[in-house]
Amino acid sequence: MRYPLAPVPSTFRGVPAQQEWIDAEPGNSPARTSHDHPFTRPALFVIVLVAIALIAGVVGVRRLTPDPVPTYPAQADQNGSSTCTDPSANQQWRVSWTVSDRTGVLPTAMAVRTLPDGAWTDRGADQWQLRWNQAPAEVAGTDFAWDHSLTAPLSGLSQVAISASLSPRFVTPDGACTVYAAAYGPGAAGRGSVAVVGDSLIAQLIPSNGTEFGSSGATVSPIPGEPTESPSPSSTSTAQATVGTAGSGPLVSRLTSEGLRPQVDGQGGRRWVVAQETSDALDLANGTMLDELRGLREAGTVVVALGTNDSTYASLAPNDAQFEVRLSWTLSKLQATLDEMAQHGHCTVLVSMASQGKRYAGTPRGNRFELAAARINAVLRSNAESQPRLAFYDWGTQADQHALGTADAWFGADTIHLSPAGIPIYVKALGDAADLGCG
Repeated sequence: MRYPLAPVPSTFRGVPAQQEWIDAEPGNSPARTSHDHPFTRPALFVIVLVAIALIAGVVGVRRLTPDPVPTYPAQADQNGSSTCTDPSANQQWRVSWTVSDRTGVLPTAMAVRTLPDGAWTDRGADQWQLRWNQAPAEVAGTDFAWDHSLTAPLSGLSQVAISASLSPRFVTPDGACTVYAAAYGPGAAGRGSVAVVGDSLIAQLIPSNGTEFGSSGATVSPIPGEPTESPSPSSTSTAQATVGTAGSGPLVSRLTSEGLRPQVDGQGGRRWVVAQETSDALDLANGTMLDELRGLREAGTVVVALGTNDSTYASLAPNDAQFEVRLSWTLSKLQATLDEMAQHGHCTVLVSMASQGKRYAGTPRGNRFELAAARINAVLRSNAESQPRLAFYDWGTQADQHALGTADAWFGADTIHLSPAGIPIYVKALGDAADLGCG
């Protein structure tokens, strides 16, 4: 499937300029005041700024200047690098990248270092997984497939350029971190950045089929030596081609209208906690959103809407004893994830899940799903109440009043995914969650 590239508007992060006027107090001293000496006022202003900087160094203020101009939307011939920090291993990963003349992002180097200030070690020979979002033209009905992915070393991944609008990102070889090459792209200067991550309910907020898309543009295999499709004449290299572009969707439109620069990442089947039986590194990354959360923790606000698939995993246990084992595992690992989020990053808003009337994938084994959902929601709420960097938004209580079968249902026939009536309501709820703040 092919997709044309569309021009991407510029975006800048800025803070209104502020100016302080410093006047000397009148007194009996023969020294000149700011009113009768042309250099007194600027000199005092500089002294105050120096004092503020010294105080910031002592008390550990994070920054006194605006964030740098965001790297997205990507510009032709732009070079940059992005990082992801994994506190569990005390490591920071880095991907350096460049941009082709079709705003396709190409990795140029991959490295890791030990924190706080270890030397960077090249890891380009390892297997990394490149992911990018589905384009709206690929989403039909309730088919919320996994995102696109390619696994190869740098030599292979550097042969395909993914449009910045499809959020290209690189999963580290250990599956613990995801490096976003160009996050927080849509929108203009305003209140700051926000990341919204979740499962297929978030994926439903991608624009519907046929929105802003045609079917042109070439793709190639990223593996050297394998057959490839011929790149289009406008491609910058015979070995490279650019894939895709993306529209905004209702959630991005809502957030950008409020002056936010959003990064929305919804992926079907994702959970807070990986299944206990999973051990492969990339399978671990494909099962949870933890690696994405580590890559997006520098957003001004992170909104996380997960839990439905965790409850399903527990409820589908073969017997009640295994149900308790799975649920205990989930709650233990969830607590570890919440502890990490509370200690690292900015404000994170935890969104509760709906739990009533769910009949998806054979979940009605007694009331297991409802029990699992209630306990997961309770952990989210209690952590938000005790941690200043966490907040709680109770979507679940609202949504449970509108389960399938009620007069104004927000859910479709599978009882899990949103109905057309539920989509705008969920968009509003997530927008409200982004506005909630922490503290």
